[in-house]
Amino acid sequence: MEFEPSDMPSVMAAIRHGYGEAEKRGHAASTGYRFGCCHFTFQNEWDDPCLIAGSIEGDKILNALYATLTRA
Repeated sequence: MEFEPSDMPSVMAAIRHGYGEAEKRGHAASTGYRFGCCHFTFQNEWDDPCLIAGSIEGDKILNALYATLTRA
């Protein structure tokens, strides 16, 4: 799920609201997050942040987050 750098606070707030505080682990080129019982990779190269799911269940969580963030 790609998003604008300015959307980062909204994305993190949606994660906290729906799944609680995310566990975070830093790596050289990315950051690992765990929330909703799933693992995600966060990358922010060239001001193009994205969350990448590590499982089908994680894909479902990202779809739900996207729906929450794009509701009018």
